Amino acid sequence: MNREGGHIQGVQWIAPDFLLLSGSSSTVSYYASVKNGQVVKVDTLLQFPYKHAGGFQVNHGLLAVGVEDNEAKNSSQVLIYEFYDPTKPLGVPLQVIKRTGQAKRATAGCVAIARQQKQFLLLVGDWDTRHLDLYQIPTDRISDPTTEFTLVESIALEEHFRDGWIDDTWWPYQNINLFHFEGALYLIGLGINNQKENVADLFAVSLEPTLQLTKIATQTFPQQQQTSFLWGAGVYWHPGTKKMKVLATPYTIGQENVIMVYQ
Repeated sequence: MNREGGHIQGVQWIAPDFLLLSGSSSTVSYYASVKNGQVVKVDTLLQFPYKHAGGFQVNHGLLAVGVEDNEAKNSSQVLIYEFYDPTKPLGVPLQVIKRTGQAKRATAGCVAIARQQKQFLLLVGDWDTRHLDLYQIPTDRISDPTTEFTLVESIALEEHFRDGWIDDTWWPYQNINLFHFEGALYLIGLGINNQKENVADLFAVSLEPTLQLTKIATQTFPQQQQTSFLWGAGVYWHPGTKKMKVLATPYTIGQENVIMVYQ
């Protein structure tokens, strides 16, 4: 694989023994499968100029990942795949969202996906996660080629109100993940703070009457064994045990690799 010009961007744990990694390089965007500590597959997502696969999420039988042109920074594609078996190839995407426009604004550096009643919700963060774009599609139309995700709403985080937040900070998150807990929807942002510490911020998500985020918790994690939330990170949420694992990756895939797991 090409290790030049990019790094691991995101990680997801597929219980009990699979890890998925997204990554960028100077030529292609890729995803890798890891089983029982061994890299078993590295596959290309898209070719140049879409060589920068960002933070991603696997949820409700879907894998959603944004791939951007990180040089011109004026276009990206969000790929949504059916995903139930990590041993099988991704195949053809069920949906492709093409984004074009102003430099940095049309990128897709991190995405999160969840099911809410009869809709799939998709949140896409642009460059440094300065904006979040909310897309929706009916759950029964996800595999219909005549139906596309609809852009419902966009918010600029610099202007987003902070009433009820535990602090006023919104970091340039490398990864965002959505999950449900006791019927409510939450977002976790993973990145680094000004002290270069790994930070995980928890937001309550409200969709009525408009998309609103409220920061309700924050925690820092030590950077260990050459891993960082600045590169690849992700969350595994087990609804049965109500326990969470937070994962951090090294810069790139080498002969020996360490994934840090906090829980």
